[in-house]
Amino acid sequence: MDEQETRIASLEASNSDLRGELRETRHEIRLALRFIENGDTGSAQSLLHRLSISATEK
Repeated sequence: MDEQETRIASLEASNSDLRGELRETRHEIRLALRFIENGDTGSAQSLLHRLSISATEK
């Protein structure tokens, strides 16, 4: 593989990783919204707090 092909493969892998993280984040946000709809704001707050810490660490 030449340098350009290696770079493309690396970018494709990074893109795939980011899509996976985005999918997980969307799932957790939908879950938090369900908690809120059911009146469980404490669980929603805990989940969103955990999510914000995770985002800060990245």
